[in-house]
Amino acid sequence: MIKLGLRIRFFLYSNTLIAVTMTLVTIFGAMHERRTLNEAIISRGRSIVEAMAIPVSAALKHDPSGEAGEIRLIEDYISEISAHNHDVMRYAIVTDAEGFVMHSSRGDLVGGAFERALGPGDAGSGPQVADDLTGTGEDLLEVRAALTDADEFLGSLAVGFSLEPIEQQVREVAGKAALVALVLMLGNSIMTALYVETLIRPIINLNQTMKRAGMGNLTVRAPVRRGDEVAELSDVFNRMMDELEASQAREELHRAQLAHTEKMAAVGTLAAGVAHEVNNPLAGVLASIENLRSHPDDEEMRDRYLGLIADGLNRIERTVANLLNFARQREIRLEPTSVNHNLHHVVELVGYQLRVAGVGVKFDLDDADAIVLADHFQMEQLFLNLVLNALDAMPEGGTLYLRTRVRGGRVIVEVRDTGAGIPTEIRDRIFDPFFTTREVGEGTGLGLAVSSRIVEAHGGKIELETKVGRGSTFRVILTAMREYGRGGEA
Repeated sequence: MIKLGLRIRFFLYSNTLIAVTMTLVTIFGAMHERRTLNEAIISRGRSIVEAMAIPVSAALKHDPSGEAGEIRLIEDYISEISAHNHDVMRYAIVTDAEGFVMHSSRGDLVGGAFERALGPGDAGSGPQVADDLTGTGEDLLEVRAALTDADEFLGSLAVGFSLEPIEQQVREVAGKAALVALVLMLGNSIMTALYVETLIRPIINLNQTMKRAGMGNLTVRAPVRRGDEVAELSDVFNRMMDELEASQAREELHRAQLAHTEKMAAVGTLAAGVAHEVNNPLAGVLASIENLRSHPDDEEMRDRYLGLIADGLNRIERTVANLLNFARQREIRLEPTSVNHNLHHVVELVGYQLRVAGVGVKFDLDDADAIVLADHFQMEQLFLNLVLNALDAMPEGGTLYLRTRVRGGRVIVEVRDTGAGIPTEIRDRIFDPFFTTREVGEGTGLGLAVSSRIVEAHGGKIELETKVGRGSTFRVILTAMREYGRGGEA
């Protein structure tokens, strides 16, 4: 179906209205003109016939048979009248009292019977009009009058008048109406162009602005105008966009707060591992210090233990720095991010929990470094949430599979566990905020909800495949950076 714009619809509707209106005006005007002209020609015909009947009747009174030469006078008189009315008068026929033609504009009718001749009974009735004549090849109006003298019926007179001038004038009226319609349509087209700028253009601009807003650009605003309904609509639209933009800002703040809340929960989960990673090197440092105190003069021992102390402190510094970097709240900053690096770093963070839970890790990473345009720390939080969720699903140990693939401009990341799987009745709720199957105090229920929002914020999607008793696979699909191809950075 063809979709017409507002300009074209306005043009078509207005010109169609003009065309229909002018057509009706032309039809009714032509009917009125035809009726008026027809009445005028009837009146003119009656007058001409009445004027002709008087001398023709007098001539027939003196010479009923036409032998005395009176018929010649009749012909001369009729010829003179015809010359003065040549525009409409087509023929004249004079019959005697028996209906035989005595004079006719057509010589072949003379002497023959005239079937439309009047009889004695028509005397005194005045001229009679008939316009339904056939066989003449032209629309004619025939006016007939009885020829009498002192109530004596002498014959009849029939004069034919052409109706072609009427039709010609009707056609002229129709042509003028068509010309007026054309001028009006041309003027309407010019006015339409002006209206587009003054009336329709603001509507079209507002429509385009709304389309941009519908595509997610909440910063657009309609031009401020005053004095009409379009201006009021623009003001309402601008207020609505202000409210939507404020609502989006509140939602982003709420999302950031939820993400930070879940991050703090993850920090708490990591605390035991961090304590272990700090305590072990710290114990080595303390033991080295005690040994140095016991042998303060042994330079070889001093050098060896100072090296051990430095290594232990460096390990503690890296562990604490990793924890602080993860826990620190930051503004979202998009940058080229290696998903493979994120996965390795997350496994390093949860190394202690993995060992305690008896969970082994198997990497199956794409040879092409999977690069996405993302916030580095949000990506780490996303995969940490999924890894911790997998650990919770394997309380008695198992295997954690981490897999990446770069295919068709997309980066696909899979986090698979060999746990119990997710029951069918709760699969549709696992991404709901605060939904959790843990005991009270053991989890916030925000991990998967935050993960889902992080993926959506980066223009990706997250999918779940699970079978009860055989584990679950969370699949994250993100857009790969174009300037990075297979085999690393461009």
